[in-house]
Amino acid sequence: MTNIRSTTSGVLAVAALLLTSCGTESGMRPTITVAQAEQRVEDYFRQALAVLPEKARPEAGLIDTYDCDDPTDNGPKGRKIASVDYQILDLPPDDYPDYVNQLERWWREHNFRILDDERPKRESIWVENNNDGFRMRVKTNDVGELFMIASSPCVWENGTPEPE
Repeated sequence: MTNIRSTTSGVLAVAALLLTSCGTESGMRPTITVAQAEQRVEDYFRQALAVLPEKARPEAGLIDTYDCDDPTDNGPKGRKIASVDYQILDLPPDDYPDYVNQLERWWREHNFRILDDERPKRESIWVENNNDGFRMRVKTNDVGELFMIASSPCVWENGTPEPE
């Protein structure tokens, strides 16, 4: 009786493992929702903005959610990326290197890693949060404007894949 019971328990454990592994291929796992991703990109932007002097004035450029149709994680289509793009006004361009250094320090202290750093050629750093995959960038353009961008990883609209 003990052997039958332990064999049955073993079969049930294997069956449970197989059932729970179905549908968990890369990218099929639940994510935060698009609304949560939109809020988090704005929160990260506001936290980074607080590192800059109070006179820094953000002007919203592109606030968007778009299809993640070429995901870098080779995951499924149908997911979205939330993104905000702000121009930062009222800061002297001569001080941009100091501001970028301050942002870099803040990002490192908040578990972001550097993905790309174009300094000293131009003031531009691209970072990713090690915990949640959200990315941020601070950059200048050729006419001396400063921009800060935040974007989410690919997420499902409602947090889970849509049924087919």
